[in-house]
Amino acid sequence: MSSQASPEKQLASTIASLHDSGAYSDLKIVCGQDTYNVHKAIICPQSEFFRAACRQDTFQEGKTGIIVIPATAGRDAAFFDKPINVEEFDWDLDVETNTAVKLMIHYFYHHDFIKKEGLSEHEAQSLSTENLTQGTLAEHARMYAMGEKYGVPGLKALAVAKFLAAIRGTNAGLTAAIMIAYSATPESDQVLRTVIIEILYHLCKVFEDVDEIQQVISRLPDLLYGLYRKMLKEKT
Repeated sequence: MSSQASPEKQLASTIASLHDSGAYSDLKIVCGQDTYNVHKAIICPQSEFFRAACRQDTFQEGKTGIIVIPATAGRDAAFFDKPINVEEFDWDLDVETNTAVKLMIHYFYHHDFIKKEGLSEHEAQSLSTENLTQGTLAEHARMYAMGEKYGVPGLKALAVAKFLAAIRGTNAGLTAAIMIAYSATPESDQVLRTVIIEILYHLCKVFEDVDEIQQVISRLPDLLYGLYRKMLKEKT
């Protein structure tokens, strides 16, 4: 007797197939040279941004059915051979890249995102801990920031969960993740910032002689203040 997938799995498979085929699409998202044929019924309930953009009586995109996201390929990989300075951080180059948009759209249909193309989750957590400027933690922080900008709470929650799981096995991308949390999200959004403060506080002995970590902390007043408040709380 052949086993049959549960109704939930069948529904998930059907939605995923719409992402792969673009069949019955009623909305196009254009990002650079990439065009994604998506579905309002799937995208809009999950995203405040796309829900608003698709209103026909409010924005031009709602009438044309085409939304253009002016993302770029991001920084050249060679840039990450040296530590990123806080002053050099740039949303368009360090967060909203073509890949980040692609992964966000992938999330809408799969409720997951592939952290790095060609790299499994297990392999991602085994990346070198020597490179603090790029790696798995930066990727998860980037997707968190994308979820914040586009009003996708599920994406933000997933990114935090992946961040917490990954930090157990690697520090790769930590300084970039710190900069993204404190430079690419509003002060009112404290979820990822609180996670980072907890990590830095409890691993202070590990990071006290790591120049890249100390430099980024010294240049982010909100992070310094958060660590100070954490210290006071722990001492009371």
